This record gives sequence, C-alpha cells and structure tokens, in this order.
Amino acid sequence: MRASTVDALTARRLGIDGPLDRSCLETAQMAALRATVSWAREMGPWYRGRLAGVKPEKLRCRADLARLPLMAGADVAAFGQRMVCVPQSEVARIVTLQTSGSTGAPKRVHFTREDLDGTVDFFLHGMTNLADQSDRVLALLPCSQPDSTGDLLVRALRGGGVHCAGCWPPGSATGLAEFIVAGKYSCVVGLPQHLLALAGSLPVGQVRTMLLCSDYAPPALRRRIEEACGAETFLHYGATETGLGGGVECGIHDGCHVRESDLLFEIVDPVTGALLGEGEEGEVVVTTLGRRAMPLVRYRTGDLARLARGRCACGGVTARLCDVTGRDRVCVLGGGLSVTSRELDDSLFDLDGLVDYRASLWSAGGRDHLDIEFQAGSGHEHLERDLGLALRRVPGVAAALQLGTLILGSMRRVDSFSPSHTLKRTIFDQRRSTP
Repeated sequence: MRASTVDALTARRLGIDGPLDRSCLETAQMAALRATVSWAREMGPWYRGRLAGVKPEKLRCRADLARLPLMAGADVAAFGQRMVCVPQSEVARIVTLQTSGSTGAPKRVHFTREDLDGTVDFFLHGMTNLADQSDRVLALLPCSQPDSTGDLLVRALRGGGVHCAGCWPPGSATGLAEFIVAGKYSCVVGLPQHLLALAGSLPVGQVRTMLLCSDYAPPALRRRIEEACGAETFLHYGATETGLGGGVECGIHDGCHVRESDLLFEIVDPVTGALLGEGEEGEVVVTTLGRRAMPLVRYRTGDLARLARGRCACGGVTARLCDVTGRDRVCVLGGGLSVTSRELDDSLFDLDGLVDYRASLWSAGGRDHLDIEFQAGSGHEHLERDLGLALRRVPGVAAALQLGTLILGSMRRVDSFSPSHTLKRTIFDQRRSTP
C-alpha cells in the first residue's frame, strides 16, 4: 500500500524538502498561517478590524489558534465583499451559495486564478489515490461553465495524462450505465445518491473505483454501491469555502487525507468553540492558507468530524478527517425531542431499493407532520411500509410518535429530483410557513 498522494502534494506546496513528518509539516503550516493573517489584515477591510489586536508573530503552534476569533457563514454573507483582498480585476470566479431554506443574503466566495490553480493541483493528486493513466474517468458534476467543479476536475486529470469526461445532469441510470460501458469508463465521480442509482444498472466489475463527493455518504449507502457493482468507493471532503477540494481517502479508508498545504483544520466544541483534543468529535473549523482573493480565518463549516494526526496505515502523515457527517442541522420536535438529517440518512439508506429521498416537516393541529418523497430502484416501487418502519427506528422520531407530538405523513414516490450539486440533502422545515 503506497502512502496517500496528498502527502507529496502537501510537501511540495509547503516547500518541504526531504521526508515529510508532522513536526516539519506543522512548522511550515504555522509559517503559512502567519503570512495568511498578515495578508488578510493588510488587504481585507473586514479583517483589518477583525484581527486588529492579533500579532501574527505570536502564532507559533496549534494552541495559538485560540488567539484568533472564529467566523461563520453569516459573516461571509454579511461582510463577504469586505473580506476580498485583491482588486476585482484579479477575481477569476465568484461562487454564490444560498443556504437551503434561507431567504437571507447568500454567501459569495471569491477566487483568483492562482487560488483555482491550487484546487486543480489537489484534484489531480487526490484522484491518483483511485485512478491512474490506465483509467477512463467520468465526472458526474457540473462542467459546462469554465472553472465549475467538473470543469476543474476534467482539466486536472487531463493535465496529468488521465482521460476524463464530464456529464451533467446524470440522466437515467440505465442510459448512463450504457454510456459507461460503451465508453469503457473504469472510474466515476459523483454525488452519493447519483452513484447509488447508477450502481444497480452497471455490470459488476465494469467500474473499478468511485469517488463520492459533495454530500454525506452513509456507510449503508457505500456498502450498497459496492455490493451492487463491485466498485471500491472513496470519500472526498470539500466545500466551496475550502476551495472545492479539501481531502480524499487513501486505500485504507480510514479518513480523508487533507491538503494541509492549503488548509489548516481544527475541531472545536460546537457550543463553546473551544479547541478539542486528538480524536474527539466536534465541528470542523478551517483556515485557508495562501488564498489570495478571499482568505477565511477560523471558519466554522458546520460539519462534524474527528481529526487524526497519527500516521495512517498507508504510511501517510497528512492529517485525516474521520467520520465526517456533514452539516448536521437539528430539527427540534415536540417534547424537547429532535431529529437530524444524518439520522434519517443512516436509517433510510439501509433500505434495499431506496435511491434518494426528501424529508419535509410541517405542522397542523398542534402536531408536527413528517412527509417523505422518495426515488426507488426497479422492482422496489412500493417502499412506503419499509420507510415507515425505518423512520420508527430513528430514536427522536420514535419517541415523538409515542408522545403524540409527531405524525408520519405521506410517503410519495417520485420519478426524479431536480439535480443539484450545491443543495445538500436536508430536512426541509416548513413549520414556520404553515399554520
């Protein structure tokens, strides 16, 4: 087993010669952090006030990160333009993100050409954990617009001598499987639910590896993909705020090796914001290193994970984000109970035949109602009863049903959902808009 290819990328981009170890890596990271804080404070009007009392030279080790204030998505939405550190003429791309269910201001994240080139560099090296020049890669990601996620991935792999084509939206599973067989594609990249739908239509062994990205992938979903088509699945961690790419699994599948040359990760207590110790689960906080257009300093992602800095069994020394569970929004139910989209995912995707679903909460008559729209694979069109049973295995749902504060509403099969690369699967809480 070779070490994660993210190690070599990290060493090169941090200017580290010789063997990579945690000591030299973290020393180089802190130097990059000091430079980033200095750049943000000098060039960004918002950071000029935000970091006025910070002395960059005092940032010598991870514990010193507590000297820097945390920031959140609401800050980017409200003050994003004042975080930009370059003239508009140097901005190559702006990505607009509207929070699901929100009517507030969207987040706009800015990138220079140099920033995007760093993403391309990571995409190439990250993908070589699961594909090489003997593979043909199909990216089921938006790729028609220049510098879109799919376009950056296609350009990265082609630049490394790997055949790669893009396809968006994915279309029907059967049609896509026929296209993959005809094109002799052996590696596919896409959203977990799209790859799950595809897996049931692929000949076993046609696709060697799959990269699941852009949304939470429950363990049961990964298992079903691998059992259906024989592909080995890999996870990618990333968001627009991390520059689209963040980390990728090696063949050991024990966490995503993160590109520590460009991103400094921490885990903090979701309530207090205090730094947590090695291996403790908490909220992922990221600081971009060397980003020119719009650096983010201690940005709270809302994702939950553990951070492992010990050497991986593959031999790699880059830190790994483990058990990433996505932005786990809590929906409060009656009687002080709650349910999260992660809990629904973990239970529902264990159902044979379920391809994708949408959950909605609404209220009437003083009680909450939970509706499910779902896609099902061929031969599994009537999953309503099984969905009801699976929902009753979710602790918060079961307790609310027993208490009488929640009613399971309609279970409606749909042919498809509108494809979206940026809208994460979540519980659509409509209770504020219903009587």
